[in-house]
Amino acid sequence: MFRGWLGRGGSGVPVIHSTSSQSLNALDEPQALEQALRAMDLLMDDDVAGAEKAIADGSSSFHKLAGGVIGFLRASLGFEPEVMKEASDRLADAEGSADRDQKRAVRENTQRSLFPPGTEFALAHAESQLMSAVVGVLSESVVESMKAFYKMRSAYKTLEGLQVHVSGPNTPPARLDWMGGSKVSLPESLKAPEKGSGCGSNTLNTGMAGLDVRPASAGEVSPRNSSTGDRPAKSLGSQYNLVDKFIISGTNLCFGMLLLILGMVPPSMKRIMAIVGFRGDREKGTEMLWEAAKFDNIHGAIAVLTILQYYGNMAQFSDITPGDNHPSGIGYPADRCREALGRIRRRYPNAALWKLEEARMEAVKGNLEGAVTMLSISVVTQMKQVEALILFEKSLNQMFLHRYEDVADGFIKLTMLNNWSHALYNYFAAVCYIELYRQAKASDAEKAEGWAKKAEDLFGRIPSLMGKKRFMGQGLPVEVFADKKIKKWVVRSKEKGIRLADAVGVSPVEEMMFFWGGYGRMDQENLQKSLQALQYRGNQDMESEVIDEQAIRWLLLSAVVRSAGQWEKARGYLEKIEKVDRTQFRGALVNDYMSASPSIAIMVATAYYERAVGIWKEAKEHKPEELAEMRVLLDKAANYGAFELDARIGMRVTTALDTITRYEVWLNEHKETGITGKAPKEPEVN
Repeated sequence: MFRGWLGRGGSGVPVIHSTSSQSLNALDEPQALEQALRAMDLLMDDDVAGAEKAIADGSSSFHKLAGGVIGFLRASLGFEPEVMKEASDRLADAEGSADRDQKRAVRENTQRSLFPPGTEFALAHAESQLMSAVVGVLSESVVESMKAFYKMRSAYKTLEGLQVHVSGPNTPPARLDWMGGSKVSLPESLKAPEKGSGCGSNTLNTGMAGLDVRPASAGEVSPRNSSTGDRPAKSLGSQYNLVDKFIISGTNLCFGMLLLILGMVPPSMKRIMAIVGFRGDREKGTEMLWEAAKFDNIHGAIAVLTILQYYGNMAQFSDITPGDNHPSGIGYPADRCREALGRIRRRYPNAALWKLEEARMEAVKGNLEGAVTMLSISVVTQMKQVEALILFEKSLNQMFLHRYEDVADGFIKLTMLNNWSHALYNYFAAVCYIELYRQAKASDAEKAEGWAKKAEDLFGRIPSLMGKKRFMGQGLPVEVFADKKIKKWVVRSKEKGIRLADAVGVSPVEEMMFFWGGYGRMDQENLQKSLQALQYRGNQDMESEVIDEQAIRWLLLSAVVRSAGQWEKARGYLEKIEKVDRTQFRGALVNDYMSASPSIAIMVATAYYERAVGIWKEAKEHKPEELAEMRVLLDKAANYGAFELDARIGMRVTTALDTITRYEVWLNEHKETGITGKAPKEPEVN
């Protein structure tokens, strides 16, 4: 069943998991937790077969949670219906078992940690719910997606209650006798609910605020938020037992991840999330993740992975950020991330996933060549999807280096490695063939014909691949975007009586570079290549193009010259967009992420954002009035409304607004007018 996703070892290992509802004796629970955590260590070190074997004979809630994690990993990486169904079943089993054990622990007043009875099972229940929610969203069913949001809401509330006691600065640990019972007074809401009352997952959460927790003396237990830097939690072993560490690291990981993700959603979704009670906080989320990263268990490993993904991927989409290792703590903490990655690499030396993160770190530094070299080294992994992730990252970096043939080959190969958006993969390959066609057209007619034919064949095939993957019952935004582009080119081809390859507009591969944040990682040589690609038809020929094509070109040119440090030129291109009548952009086949208006009040989101970036980059000092001007532009971008790929633009806008808010606070705290952040003096791109 899993042969498509697991290579050597994984494909031959039966998926064994128990559906027994029998709970372990309280004395056996720490041992069961230890076994489950060891299995998860094997999983993080790329030994999926060993992880399955390690939990095969266990039936505790912790064994079932570990099995759910394995199923979740397969489902979230593979998207195969039968794999997702199995993951859903395993997670439901883990969820039910944790709920029963929590009620039993409360009823019997069994306490194995510094926290109230049943806390460890409440966390396991919340973790199962979160993973089950993700699987539900990925199932492509609207009904399952709605159920998923309900589960996510339930997990959010549980974790919200847990984090008060785990991370609260004014909440010292309870004073407990190890085996002699608890000195914690339990409110009614924390006791076992009546049969059929419907209370379950939220019993711990709803009662935590009323706990009478007697603080330990200063000499007995150190505060949870004591200054420990980033040293691993094994140095804190005298403070916490295994269950304590599981609760503290798991709560920091899960709630921190939720706060971070919710703090990055596009403005259009943020309002909806707030209505149903989801509120994000990037700063608090990253702080909690760094706390979780101190622990040498799966929670610590996933926390490091999340941190690296955030700073090395998602946060890099925004161009409004202080420099690396900035004292405000807002920018990219390069040194801290490098230390965390080194620690994880030593703990899990066989996992290819960490090698991928190491290469991403090089790309963030602008060392695209080094990143491609690292990603070109053959890896041995039981999870083929990790191999696909490595190839995807390598292909993106090669695209930023303008190695179109290698990029096309990589994305074609990706269609054989996983079942995600084959439409997107083929679109990437097709637009690379278009660039190769344009380069060879004037010098080698035979080669040019070959590239054009490949591109046209893929353009003809892509429509049949559209809609294969859906999110909450809707088509993927990037597929909708690509579909509209191809339809527009087909119409133009027929109207002008030209071949499809010649009907393609402004370099579509440069559009992809813009949306995937490529310009910020390029050196001057590659920025020059992008500029040449955007000058393919020249200024005079472009004047005869439809207005949306001209505007697309102006936006991309502004991003390229802005990345080269030429702020005045970038502003000039954006001003051209402002002068265009917004109504000219409307139509069934117009990609309206570009639409603009002569009035600044209704300027398009992308142009608003780029204007704000220009102010940030050009400023010698980020003074309050400049930050205020940027906020005005970004607020207008945030309120522009829904449009194609608004998630990508919206993430940049949300991240930028959060950066400005935190930066203003930092400036006020330090009573400074700004930092000396002079615009980079780069050689001009002619």
